[in-house]
Amino acid sequence: MGKIARHPAETRAAIFLALIAVFGGCASVPRRPAWTQEPARLVDNGYIVYLGEAQEFNPNQAQFAAEGMAIQDLANECSFVPKRARVENHYVADANGSFEGYATVAINYDACVQAQNTVDPAQIKALASAPFMEELKRYQDFIGSSPQLTSFASAQNPEAEASASAAPAPAPPPVTDDVNFFFARQYVAYQKQIVILSPTYVYAPGSVAARTYINNVTAVARPMRAYYVQHPQLRTTRTTWSTIEPRVRQRFPRAFKRPIHRVRRPYRPARRRWFQRRRRPVRHARVVRPRRPKRWRRRDD
Repeated sequence: MGKIARHPAETRAAIFLALIAVFGGCASVPRRPAWTQEPARLVDNGYIVYLGEAQEFNPNQAQFAAEGMAIQDLANECSFVPKRARVENHYVADANGSFEGYATVAINYDACVQAQNTVDPAQIKALASAPFMEELKRYQDFIGSSPQLTSFASAQNPEAEASASAAPAPAPPPVTDDVNFFFARQYVAYQKQIVILSPTYVYAPGSVAARTYINNVTAVARPMRAYYVQHPQLRTTRTTWSTIEPRVRQRFPRAFKRPIHRVRRPYRPARRRWFQRRRRPVRHARVVRPRRPKRWRRRDD
């Protein structure tokens, strides 16, 4: 049996569809990984996973800001970043002139609880991850939250014990709701971050700075722990410090010396519609005034 001849129009249509499939597949935008659509906080198999998002003009800055946001959320819950924390995923995508960065940081749940219950400065230094804490400090400098670290810390100048005892940190309000709870956790995180980043001799056992720090943290940790026991849904909540921070700033504006610059989006001018015509500037005729003739005095000879 012979082959059935196709109509020329059908042949052209088939070739056209094949070309669209070939070139369309080559020009398709890569899909984002599935983990970028997950919530900001997720508990999975005994691990707490934090997702950070950022948008910057530079791909390296987008990746750094996304990772820093996830580390900051981890430090808020665990009071500092333990050594068992790790960065799991990175992803940077082009977004029409800017770059969107995504990163996930995970920590074992038991390690996080151990960090929360640790108050002694020497034990905190032993359990903390120095590289992660230094990266967190760089991220705070990047987004402009370093003045908060100074205002909340127990010592304005960690090098001097006298200044540490003379400038105690303002205690947060009583823990009555979730906003105050996250605010108190960030207070404790700032206290422990100062201990980790300062030299060892500043918070030596029995020193004035060590006693002041322990009193400040203990006074806040007790009501915060009681609120956590009364509200067990906080263990599986998807809320993090980065998501609740705008509400904290609205309630306690004096605690933040200057607004935090979270995401720097590129400027895009508004697109004109077909009925919005561009008005041309009106050119006025230049008026040329005649110069006044100079008056010459007549000299009598």
